[in-house]
Amino acid sequence: MPVSALLDSLARDWPTETLTLGDLAAALGQRGFGVLIVIFALPNLLPFYLPGLSTVAGLPMMLVAAQLAAGRPRPALPGFVARRRLSRDALRQVTARAMPWMLRVERMVRPRPSALTSRNGERLVGLWVLLLGLVVILPTPLTNGPPALACLIMAMGVMENDTVTITAGAVLGLLAAALSLTLLVTLGWALLAGVNHLIGSP
Repeated sequence: MPVSALLDSLARDWPTETLTLGDLAAALGQRGFGVLIVIFALPNLLPFYLPGLSTVAGLPMMLVAAQLAAGRPRPALPGFVARRRLSRDALRQVTARAMPWMLRVERMVRPRPSALTSRNGERLVGLWVLLLGLVVILPTPLTNGPPALACLIMAMGVMENDTVTITAGAVLGLLAAALSLTLLVTLGWALLAGVNHLIGSP
């Protein structure tokens, strides 16, 4: 089942009005790694910037990626994350806003296995998502979306055993990280120059 259809089904058919992230992870089993990375990446693809949102969504994504990199059979969220409740309506709204992105990716995805889709390959993907998560949580606008999209693409590639999609996401992540760090350094230099100007330093 495609990720977009799976998330839509979860939001529509979950037996209670709210669900915890722990219940969701348990229900998804091995596929939970990819789905949870997608869910935590989605808020950073919304067409507006909310201060702190990247950290709130990025840290749990990094926890899931770290477990994938460690070779765990299924994700196990820490208690403070697992107890977080999410309403079906909220999941539906976030999914609906991100649906165009997911559908674009799903048009490319099909099973294309290789060493990159093996268990060791998945561990490498988890490590790269973990590193990109450090970029996602940077508290600056315009730097969160591209690496989050790269993580989403790689996660969907992992779920479908698609080497091409994983590779495309990894390359996008490299470019996104370079762009985000360049913007951050530029902002840092501009801030430093402004401070030096204010205090009259040469």
